[in-house]
Amino acid sequence: MSEFNKQLSELYKSLATSQKNIKGDPHKGDSLSNFRGKKGVSDVGIPLSPKAAKRKQTNRAGYHYPQHLQNINERRRRDAMARHGITNIEDPFNKNFKPAQPAARSNHSASWRPPMEDTPTVKRKNIYYDEWTAPSKPEQVTYILPPAPRKQPAYKAKMVKRDSKLQFKNKLEEAIYNHPCYKKQFK
Repeated sequence: MSEFNKQLSELYKSLATSQKNIKGDPHKGDSLSNFRGKKGVSDVGIPLSPKAAKRKQTNRAGYHYPQHLQNINERRRRDAMARHGITNIEDPFNKNFKPAQPAARSNHSASWRPPMEDTPTVKRKNIYYDEWTAPSKPEQVTYILPPAPRKQPAYKAKMVKRDSKLQFKNKLEEAIYNHPCYKKQFK
Protein backbone atom coordinates (compact mmCIF):
# COMPACT_ATOMS: atom_id res chain seq x y z
CA MET A 1 0.00 0.00 0.00
CA SER A 2 2.83 2.35 0.77
CA GLU A 3 4.24 1.70 -2.68
CA PHE A 4 0.90 2.71 -4.22
CA ASN A 5 0.86 5.96 -2.19
CA LYS A 6 4.42 6.64 -3.28
CA GLN A 7 3.50 6.21 -6.97
CA LEU A 8 0.41 8.37 -6.46
CA SER A 9 2.44 11.21 -4.92
CA GLU A 10 4.95 11.02 -7.80
CA LEU A 11 2.09 11.18 -10.33
CA TYR A 12 0.63 14.20 -8.51
CA LYS A 13 3.98 16.00 -8.55
CA SER A 14 4.46 15.37 -12.28
CA LEU A 15 0.92 16.59 -13.05
CA ALA A 16 1.41 19.71 -10.92
CA THR A 17 4.67 20.60 -12.67
CA SER A 18 3.14 20.00 -16.10
CA GLN A 19 0.20 22.25 -15.22
CA LYS A 20 2.59 24.94 -14.03
CA ASN A 21 4.48 24.66 -17.30
CA ILE A 22 1.24 24.95 -19.30
CA LYS A 23 0.27 28.17 -17.51
CA GLY A 24 3.50 29.83 -18.56
CA ASP A 25 5.00 32.92 -17.07
CA PRO A 26 2.59 35.24 -15.24
CA HIS A 27 1.74 38.40 -17.20
CA LYS A 28 2.68 41.72 -15.59
CA GLY A 29 -0.89 43.02 -16.22
CA ASP A 30 -2.34 40.32 -13.93
CA SER A 31 -0.61 41.83 -10.91
CA LEU A 32 -2.04 45.35 -11.52
CA SER A 33 -5.44 46.20 -10.07
CA ASN A 34 -7.76 49.12 -10.76
CA PHE A 35 -9.57 51.37 -8.29
CA ARG A 36 -12.36 48.79 -7.86
CA GLY A 37 -9.91 46.04 -7.01
CA LYS A 38 -10.23 44.08 -10.27
CA LYS A 39 -6.97 42.51 -11.35
CA GLY A 40 -5.67 42.81 -14.90
CA VAL A 41 -8.13 45.56 -15.91
CA SER A 42 -7.52 49.32 -16.22
CA ASP A 43 -9.72 51.95 -14.53
CA VAL A 44 -11.84 52.36 -17.67
CA GLY A 45 -12.37 48.61 -18.16
CA ILE A 46 -9.72 47.81 -20.79
CA PRO A 47 -8.09 44.39 -20.16
CA LEU A 48 -4.34 44.66 -19.59
CA SER A 49 -3.51 40.95 -19.83
CA PRO A 50 -4.62 38.06 -22.04
CA LYS A 51 -6.16 36.31 -19.04
CA ALA A 52 -8.33 39.36 -18.25
CA ALA A 53 -9.34 39.66 -21.92
CA LYS A 54 -10.43 36.00 -21.98
CA ARG A 55 -12.39 36.47 -18.73
CA LYS A 56 -14.14 39.53 -20.13
CA GLN A 57 -15.02 37.70 -23.36
CA THR A 58 -16.52 34.74 -21.50
CA ASN A 59 -18.51 37.07 -19.25
CA ARG A 60 -19.97 38.80 -22.31
CA ALA A 61 -20.82 35.48 -23.93
CA GLY A 62 -22.75 34.44 -20.84
CA TYR A 63 -24.94 37.57 -20.83
CA HIS A 64 -28.28 37.39 -22.61
CA TYR A 65 -30.71 40.21 -23.18
CA PRO A 66 -34.12 39.86 -21.60
CA GLN A 67 -36.50 38.28 -24.10
CA HIS A 68 -38.66 41.37 -24.71
CA LEU A 69 -35.59 43.48 -25.55
CA GLN A 70 -34.31 40.77 -27.86
CA ASN A 71 -37.68 40.69 -29.64
CA ILE A 72 -37.62 44.48 -30.07
CA ASN A 73 -34.10 44.37 -31.50
CA GLU A 74 -34.97 41.56 -33.91
CA ARG A 75 -38.09 43.41 -35.11
CA ARG A 76 -36.06 46.59 -35.70
CA ARG A 77 -33.48 44.59 -37.60
CA ARG A 78 -36.14 42.98 -39.83
CA ASP A 79 -37.76 46.36 -40.49
CA ALA A 80 -34.43 47.96 -41.39
CA MET A 81 -33.55 45.09 -43.71
CA ALA A 82 -36.93 45.38 -45.43
CA ARG A 83 -36.61 49.18 -45.67
CA HIS A 84 -33.20 48.96 -47.32
CA GLY A 85 -34.00 45.91 -49.45
CA ILE A 86 -31.46 43.59 -47.80
CA THR A 87 -32.41 39.95 -48.34
CA ASN A 88 -29.25 38.20 -47.15
CA ILE A 89 -27.43 39.13 -43.93
CA GLU A 90 -24.08 37.95 -45.29
CA ASP A 91 -24.56 40.11 -48.43
CA PRO A 92 -25.83 43.50 -47.15
CA PHE A 93 -24.96 45.35 -50.38
CA ASN A 94 -26.91 42.85 -52.53
CA LYS A 95 -23.95 42.06 -54.75
CA ASN A 96 -25.15 38.50 -55.35
CA PHE A 97 -28.82 39.49 -55.66
CA LYS A 98 -30.67 38.36 -58.76
CA PRO A 99 -33.95 40.20 -59.40
CA ALA A 100 -36.97 37.94 -59.71
CA GLN A 101 -38.82 37.71 -63.00
CA PRO A 102 -42.15 39.57 -62.99
CA ALA A 103 -45.08 37.18 -62.61
CA ALA A 104 -47.60 36.86 -65.40
CA ARG A 105 -50.65 38.98 -64.69
CA SER A 106 -53.91 37.18 -64.28
CA ASN A 107 -57.29 38.76 -63.72
CA HIS A 108 -58.82 35.90 -61.78
CA SER A 109 -59.18 37.57 -58.40
CA ALA A 110 -62.10 36.75 -56.13
CA SER A 111 -63.09 40.41 -55.67
CA TRP A 112 -62.87 43.12 -58.28
CA ARG A 113 -62.68 46.82 -57.60
CA PRO A 114 -62.54 49.67 -60.08
CA PRO A 115 -59.13 51.32 -60.35
CA MET A 116 -58.55 54.29 -58.10
CA GLU A 117 -59.05 57.66 -59.74
CA ASP A 118 -56.20 60.11 -59.93
CA THR A 119 -57.90 63.11 -58.40
CA PRO A 120 -55.76 66.07 -57.46
CA THR A 121 -55.22 66.31 -53.76
CA VAL A 122 -56.81 69.32 -52.11
CA LYS A 123 -54.59 71.30 -49.82
CA ARG A 124 -55.73 70.87 -46.26
CA LYS A 125 -57.28 73.92 -44.71
CA ASN A 126 -56.34 74.67 -41.16
CA ILE A 127 -59.55 75.98 -39.66
CA TYR A 128 -59.09 76.71 -36.01
CA TYR A 129 -62.54 78.27 -35.44
CA ASP A 130 -66.04 77.44 -36.59
CA GLU A 131 -67.36 79.92 -39.09
CA TRP A 132 -69.95 81.32 -36.68
CA THR A 133 -67.44 81.60 -33.79
CA ALA A 134 -64.57 82.86 -35.87
CA PRO A 135 -63.34 86.29 -34.85
CA SER A 136 -64.61 89.04 -37.12
CA LYS A 137 -62.26 91.13 -39.19
CA PRO A 138 -60.93 94.12 -37.27
CA GLU A 139 -62.56 97.44 -38.04
CA GLN A 140 -60.53 100.44 -39.06
CA VAL A 141 -60.31 102.91 -36.20
CA THR A 142 -59.21 106.52 -36.52
CA TYR A 143 -57.76 108.04 -33.40
CA ILE A 144 -58.12 111.76 -32.72
CA LEU A 145 -55.66 113.31 -30.34
CA PRO A 146 -56.97 115.86 -27.87
CA PRO A 147 -55.60 119.37 -28.34
CA ALA A 148 -52.30 119.95 -26.63
CA PRO A 149 -52.68 121.97 -23.44
CA ARG A 150 -51.12 125.41 -23.44
CA LYS A 151 -47.90 125.58 -21.59
CA GLN A 152 -47.77 127.65 -18.48
CA PRO A 153 -44.70 129.83 -18.36
CA ALA A 154 -41.96 128.67 -16.07
CA TYR A 155 -41.72 132.12 -14.55
CA LYS A 156 -44.14 135.03 -14.73
CA ALA A 157 -42.90 138.54 -14.18
CA LYS A 158 -44.77 140.58 -11.62
CA MET A 159 -45.93 143.82 -13.16
CA VAL A 160 -48.60 146.38 -12.68
CA LYS A 161 -50.37 148.38 -15.40
CA ARG A 162 -50.73 152.06 -14.60
CA ASP A 163 -51.72 154.63 -17.13
CA SER A 164 -51.25 152.13 -20.00
CA LYS A 165 -47.62 151.73 -18.99
CA LEU A 166 -46.05 148.70 -17.42
CA GLN A 167 -44.46 149.14 -14.07
CA PHE A 168 -42.22 146.46 -12.53
CA LYS A 169 -41.35 145.79 -8.95
CA ASN A 170 -37.62 145.97 -9.68
CA LYS A 171 -35.07 145.99 -12.49
CA LEU A 172 -34.69 142.19 -12.44
CA GLU A 173 -38.39 141.70 -13.26
CA GLU A 174 -38.08 144.20 -16.11
CA ALA A 175 -34.98 142.42 -17.52
CA ILE A 176 -36.81 139.05 -17.41
CA TYR A 177 -39.84 140.51 -19.17
CA ASN A 178 -37.76 142.09 -21.93
CA HIS A 179 -35.72 138.91 -22.58
CA PRO A 180 -36.56 137.34 -26.00
CA CYS A 181 -37.10 133.80 -24.60
CA TYR A 182 -39.65 135.08 -22.08
CA LYS A 183 -41.97 136.35 -24.79
CA LYS A 184 -41.86 133.01 -26.64
CA GLN A 185 -43.45 131.27 -23.67
CA PHE A 186 -46.76 133.00 -24.25
CA LYS A 187 -47.07 132.22 -27.93
